[in-house]
Amino acid sequence: MVQNSRYKTIVVPIDGSGWSERAIPHAADIARNNDAEIILLHVLRPPASEYTDQIALGGGEEQLQQIREEMKQKLIALRNGLRAQGIDARVQVIEGVGVASLICDFINDQDVDLVVMSSHGRSGISRFIFGSVAQKVMQDVNVPVMIIRPDREN
Repeated sequence: MVQNSRYKTIVVPIDGSGWSERAIPHAADIARNNDAEIILLHVLRPPASEYTDQIALGGGEEQLQQIREEMKQKLIALRNGLRAQGIDARVQVIEGVGVASLICDFINDQDVDLVVMSSHGRSGISRFIFGSVAQKVMQDVNVPVMIIRPDREN
């Protein structure tokens, strides 16, 4: 066991893309060196309320449930991969709108010491239109945030 480790709880936001998963090996290295727990955090966005009736009528509720289940299984597989490496890991799923705000609220409400996340590498007009979840997290949390560029191998 590591004495006086700086990081005890590390949050890794996962959006379901391979890009977001590139942060996991970096978090795993830090967790291993600090005997820390990793929380794989996913924000599940519900369908817009104005489409709920159409989704229900079109059988979309079953599709949404299938999407939820597939994401849950993916997160459990990622968690189990970390556990197989001897790293304490768990999954946390939050449902709601405003991904960046929900991530920040979770981090600020929990006893989190570090956030390790991937940026999607957007630039220019795309970043202006969609914003950057990573940028918002860096601005709105009170713990260090490590950003992994997904277009780089290291």
